[in-house]
Amino acid sequence: MHKQLYRTVENLLDRIDHSAGDERMLSDILKLLVQSPDAASIGVYSGRLYREREQDYLLIESIGERGSAIAGKTVSKDYQVVRDIERRRLWMISPSSPGWDAEVESQFSDMDAAAILVGRDPAHILSLGIRHEGSQDDLMVLLETIRAAVGLKLREEALASQMRQAQIIQHSLLPARLPTLEGFDIYAISHPADEVGGDVFDVQRVETGVLGLLLADASGHGLPAALQARDVVIGMRMGQAADEKITTTISRLNRVIHHSGLASRFISVFYGEMEETGNLVYVNGGHCPPLLVTPDKNVFELKTCGPVLGPLPDAVYRRGSLTLHPGEVLVLFTDGVTERELPGTGSDETEPEEFGTGQLIEVIRENLTAAAAEIAEAIVNRVRAFGQNRPFADDVSVMVIKRLPAENYPPVAALTRVSTSSSR
Repeated sequence: MHKQLYRTVENLLDRIDHSAGDERMLSDILKLLVQSPDAASIGVYSGRLYREREQDYLLIESIGERGSAIAGKTVSKDYQVVRDIERRRLWMISPSSPGWDAEVESQFSDMDAAAILVGRDPAHILSLGIRHEGSQDDLMVLLETIRAAVGLKLREEALASQMRQAQIIQHSLLPARLPTLEGFDIYAISHPADEVGGDVFDVQRVETGVLGLLLADASGHGLPAALQARDVVIGMRMGQAADEKITTTISRLNRVIHHSGLASRFISVFYGEMEETGNLVYVNGGHCPPLLVTPDKNVFELKTCGPVLGPLPDAVYRRGSLTLHPGEVLVLFTDGVTERELPGTGSDETEPEEFGTGQLIEVIRENLTAAAAEIAEAIVNRVRAFGQNRPFADDVSVMVIKRLPAENYPPVAALTRVSTSSSR
């Protein structure tokens, strides 16, 4: 019986819109508990919602009995019944209650009531008019069930609100429009697996004719990963503003992440500074090697220059460099792209089939002459289709840097490929 009761209350509360805020949600809960066709089986026949103020509780919603006509009435915090509600958080109100005052109670209801204190700053009191024919124990089970279910919904709303705030913060860090670099077409896109993600990209003007390009991927996804990724964006921007060497900025950021209390987590980072000449100086801290594709569809990887950030406080990072020639495309991506799994593959004995680097290269080659945005979208669409259009299990992010074609394209044999050195 108790399990069925909880399911009834839970089904009622599942109809509530969590995005409206605590007070609106409590008001909707009150209406459902009193007016829903399922309410009769619960035994709730009227209800009132009070909001805490400094000296009293203000009645803001009344359903049944005297209805909305009594909205606006108050009950003092000095009233013994209110003190007991605040102390116990769930309290039966009847003429036998300590300190019960008929004059006070007659303003609100003529029937016994159960009061539930929920939330804080301000707290609210849900007062329910109850007609219950079972035992006192059954009545307490009913009330505890309602209190537990309402408390759970409030905690869910608080978490959802935090996630929305984190999403706002994360979006505020992303550039609304990417800055331009003469002779280049640049585009970035990110699809978080949750409301907020651990992937983050950034494109900032470091100086005239130079752009800073960042793509980072915090382990996991959701809120903890998003906070870690946020720190990377802020740290890299501080390094840019101070005109530091990129290896110095990455090393300092690694130490900060290590000592942040989240050392069990890690974050991979690719950061480079692209000049109008096509020269790119970069650091790859444990990130997926970006792919450079030439017009004749040769492919080169930008290997790592150090480990992921976080686990090792004294990790050493070297810089890499290359020259991006006209017609070439550089694609940065996170492992949510290559590790996208084909549903139905893999078992205890076999690994699941993944999208992999090979298919990524194939998409880039097929769209090599397209605009940067079209290449990025083609990659995301192919990855989504590979997973049979199911939701992404991990954040998926892509950045495409394309140097626009020129008539005097140098011979492939003369191109400068990836190199690394220890100084900037």
